[in-house]
Amino acid sequence: MLEQRVARLESDISEIKSLLKELSADVKGLGGRLTKIEIDIAKIDGRLTGLDGRLSGLDARIAGLPSTWTMLGIVFTTWALGSGILIFAMNFLKR
Repeated sequence: MLEQRVARLESDISEIKSLLKELSADVKGLGGRLTKIEIDIAKIDGRLTGLDGRLSGLDARIAGLPSTWTMLGIVFTTWALGSGILIFAMNFLKR
């Protein structure tokens, strides 16, 4: 009876050893993949850093654009000036 238990234990241990060998091979394969992923992440990080550099002055450029109210003010001012010139010319030509 003790010999049977020892035999089962030895077979279980041999199965465990074979599983550990397979896992070891899988882990080694993952190590190469992780290195490739780290390289890809470094490339992406470099691209994001370059993009950040390009976008750094964008907020100043957008702030320099005229607002809607500024554009409307310019349009209404030119309309008012044009109307004033027309009224002046019509009164001047009437005489």
